[in-house]
Amino acid sequence: MLIDADANTKTGYNGADYDFYIESVAGKLSGYLYQLSSTGGYMLIGSKMNFTQSHTESSVGPGYVRLNLDLSSINSPSEYNLLFYSAESLKSDEVRQLTNWVTIPPPSLQISTSPSDITIRQGEGQLIPARIKSTSGFSNDVINITLGGTNSFNNKNNDYDIGSGFNSSELHVNIQRNQPPLIEIAVPQQTPVGIYTIPLIVTIREPSMATTTKPTFTAPQGGTVDPKFELSKKYPTVGYLTKPVNLTVTVIPPKGIDDQFKDFWGTYGQFIGIFAGAFVGAFAKQMFDKAKRKKENE
Repeated sequence: MLIDADANTKTGYNGADYDFYIESVAGKLSGYLYQLSSTGGYMLIGSKMNFTQSHTESSVGPGYVRLNLDLSSINSPSEYNLLFYSAESLKSDEVRQLTNWVTIPPPSLQISTSPSDITIRQGEGQLIPARIKSTSGFSNDVINITLGGTNSFNNKNNDYDIGSGFNSSELHVNIQRNQPPLIEIAVPQQTPVGIYTIPLIVTIREPSMATTTKPTFTAPQGGTVDPKFELSKKYPTVGYLTKPVNLTVTVIPPKGIDDQFKDFWGTYGQFIGIFAGAFVGAFAKQMFDKAKRKKENE
């Protein structure tokens, strides 16, 4: 198990600060904790030989065993990343299977929209572009968005019908596109004014880079990774994160006469001002010319 104890890819070996290595020999397990350096070096800082319980007698189930690592041995981080791998070696050859990095504690998802504050009038609708990303910072590659089971308004739970268009009695929500996210929201005329929370269930793809550390057949106390392993030290891995995220929508009354006048003036006010100015200018010129001719006739 590789451990990124500080969420910094520039420390340790390609981001991995420790390698908690469990070896199985004749049904017995032994554990070794190595500290890794950015140059490829590794140093044994702790070990436990021959766990008293064989994995065939595990209380978890046949073939399983509980593994414990005291966080104080890796400076007691409050947040860290783990990558699990299995390794099988024969003489100088080794085969590894790698997972993606797992964030501890589990990350959450954050959503941002344009506009940031979504306000829709009764009887109107809006297309909402959005960006959803993980707090782990790994990815914003959304592969699926569905709608959750409840909506909260004034502490009242309303069941949503999960299906095409996702229509509720108060809001009509449709996922137009997963990536980049595009959400269509329509507000029926009879929907009460208020603030609504739309629950979404989002799945994102989180690619990461796994890294090789020391091969199992090298010196157990410490040393440097063999240069031939440096040539293929990074392997792309992909994980998936599914989490809930909420979208907040404010419903306001339809436009009144004042709002309609403001919209009209905002659209045509400049043109009207220019036209009125030209009209006043032309009228003033006519009056000036008329006064001038009258004076000349006198």
